[in-house]
Amino acid sequence: GGGAGWWHAYRGLIPPQYRDFISLESQARTARTLETSVVPGLLQTAGYARAVTRASLDGLPTGQLDSLVEVRLARQGVLRSDPPLRLSAVLDEAVLRREVGGRRVMREQLRHLSRVAQLPHVQLQLLPFSVGGYVGLTGPFVIFSFPTTSDLDVVVLDHLTSSLYLERKEDLEAYSSAFRTLQAHALSPEHSLDLIAAIDRDGQ
Repeated sequence: GGGAGWWHAYRGLIPPQYRDFISLESQARTARTLETSVVPGLLQTAGYARAVTRASLDGLPTGQLDSLVEVRLARQGVLRSDPPLRLSAVLDEAVLRREVGGRRVMREQLRHLSRVAQLPHVQLQLLPFSVGGYVGLTGPFVIFSFPTTSDLDVVVLDHLTSSLYLERKEDLEAYSSAFRTLQAHALSPEHSLDLIAAIDRDGQ
């Protein structure tokens, strides 16, 4: 990854588990993610990242808030590196309907998603409300896979106070299988772009 270890400059600010996550993300070849409540960090605009960070860390001093937003935007370098991280994301429709940061921030975020979704190494699929209850409604997860096959995939589950890293074969198989099911239930990438555009229009 280009500039591996850039996050060391933010050492005092980033909790160790977040550093571990960034380190995995920067080394991974592919990431598969389900998000049920917010736009994944790699796809967030600065305005959205700021609103999400402010909401989740109430009362944070402005300087620290700025730095955390910088970290989030710096992480997105993996999508521009050579070779780039291949990202497959399944987002619940609720993610795009929830007005984070107000209408203007949200409109900018929806348009950014449309652009990023058209990158060759990004696959974005939406789970529309019409799908009903689906597997994976248990909460968000990320599966990282690495360039060398000897490196096991890692599943990361995000909890409010900590992250859980799973590397057992059974867990990996369960989450990989859940992700395939989610992709099968989700709209195609093309229809997902149509839904993003429709939600953008609804918000006018």
